Amino acid sequence: MKRFISIILFTACTILCSAQTSIKVVTPGELQPGLPCDTLRYVITYDMAYVEDTLQVPMKAAHETMLLEIGRKVTAFYSYDAYRSDSINAGLLSRGATQYSVLGRIPWRLYTNYPETGRSSFTEKLGLDRFVCVESVEKPQWQLCPDSSATILGYRCRLATACYKGRVWSAWYAEDIPLYVGPWKLCGLPGLILRAYDSRRHYVFDAIGIKTADEPRPIYYKGEGYEKVSRKDLDGLYRRYYSDPVGYMAADGKVTVKVQDRSGNSVAPPKGVPYNPIER
Repeated sequence: MKRFISIILFTACTILCSAQTSIKVVTPGELQPGLPCDTLRYVITYDMAYVEDTLQVPMKAAHETMLLEIGRKVTAFYSYDAYRSDSINAGLLSRGATQYSVLGRIPWRLYTNYPETGRSSFTEKLGLDRFVCVESVEKPQWQLCPDSSATILGYRCRLATACYKGRVWSAWYAEDIPLYVGPWKLCGLPGLILRAYDSRRHYVFDAIGIKTADEPRPIYYKGEGYEKVSRKDLDGLYRRYYSDPVGYMAADGKVTVKVQDRSGNSVAPPKGVPYNPIER
């Protein structure tokens, strides 16, 4: 039986939910543009296919449109679907709406070379909580495959592989595009990464568009005021949240959660939800 979180009461934000306890929290503050941190030069659009439930037979991949914004120093990688949702909700909020848009399932954002060169900021939203994990940038140790060849978006690409963050990655890069970055934390190859996937294809990134900025505009940092946590602490928060998302949100007493089925009957809150992190 699919369950819906139908009513959550709290102050200064709105919680949006869909089937199988997909929860999205919207607060007025995070609908603001953010803090300018660089000037946009290029935008790479990727289709990200990812498997949430590895026990499902056959495994099914969800899809999210992701943007890689490249500045003079900083890069930002985030969900375009979530960005569209925030833009729509900002307009709805200004008009006093009580129902909001739910687009995109990827709430996190990754900023490379911010707050300084050689550091990254990973922002995450878990229920009502907002976290940022600042770490040193760790590049994959790529092994180049010189005899490989593929054409992606009209560009000739070569293959490289690496063991990185608990997965074995393959990446196709275009030497004719001298941008040494790629989706998520994948970077450090002699050209833009246009396709990447792990050995089990739980995560697959395919570039579907490359664009030069039409006019100068900022890249916005959206983690100002977030609680700083280490990677170890963030991993612990993930385990706690995904084992019982409703319990996680209700633990501090700031929210009241009622879960109903499609007929409006009260049911027990679900416990665990599938969890298959890109970074192990």
